[in-house]
Amino acid sequence: MGTFIGHISPGLAFLSFGLFYAFRFSWMVLKGERIQYAERRKLRIQSGFHGFLCALPLDGVLKVFYGTLAVMAEFFYPPGVNKLYFYLQEDADLQFRNPNEWQHVTMYGYFAFSGWLDIVSQACLPRRLVLLEQIGITVAFYITILLLKFHMHDKEEVENRIHMLLLLTCFLTSLILTVEIWKPNYRRLWFSKTCLLMVQGTWLLHAAFILYRPPTGKRWDSTNMANLMFLTNFYCWHVAMNALLLAAVFGLTALLLRLQLRQQGDGDSSRGKYLLAWNGTQEQSDELQKLTGDEEEAEEKRLQEEVL
Repeated sequence: MGTFIGHISPGLAFLSFGLFYAFRFSWMVLKGERIQYAERRKLRIQSGFHGFLCALPLDGVLKVFYGTLAVMAEFFYPPGVNKLYFYLQEDADLQFRNPNEWQHVTMYGYFAFSGWLDIVSQACLPRRLVLLEQIGITVAFYITILLLKFHMHDKEEVENRIHMLLLLTCFLTSLILTVEIWKPNYRRLWFSKTCLLMVQGTWLLHAAFILYRPPTGKRWDSTNMANLMFLTNFYCWHVAMNALLLAAVFGLTALLLRLQLRQQGDGDSSRGKYLLAWNGTQEQSDELQKLTGDEEEAEEKRLQEEVL
């Protein structure tokens, strides 16, 4: 990871996951779906091997693919390099070797393992074990936080500041994933973790250019306080940019759903009302609450109105 491509590749991975979840959760909310981890076993049971392939979770497969590819790159990239060892027997002191690579491999390995847990849970077991999937990805992020915290030795302040901001993003993501173990269907958490994943992706992409290919051709001076202050500014702009991108994805998904409903001749259905502007009526207020909040909150609001 300590190279230009080493920051670009995980950045693209996190950004792709963020965009994937942005479209998925937007589609689910607009369709009125309330369960994040739905059961998918019936398809595999009814359709045999074809159903098994359809039951494979795309995000789980991508986690395995990205994680395994990153592990191989840490050990054997560029071609001809072999870092698959952490000490040499001919070394009299038996000092540890390649510590950075082994930390990166540990981090990527946990994400790949989380992907395997997703695949086993959704495509292999008689019943989906949602808790297993949740613990797998949550532990992966906590491990990432631990490794980032102790990955700042012998580095300049600019690089350490970049990693600290990345650590902050991972920490917030871990908190949301932890809460989701008990509140998996809280829709605000869906979009919060999605935005954070996108921030991690774009921040890593930006970090690759800051550290290894600055547009000016000059390395950032770690002794210049203005450079460190602008790093924080850039990070804040990444948060705003990804929030706007998430809103744009939601709008695009709403447009696609409207077009689909028109093609099906259901443009006037109740689901289509989710795509219309709110005019302030009580009926549409309830519909809007179902769209943006949780069913529990909508029910509580209705009970309060009945009491009044």
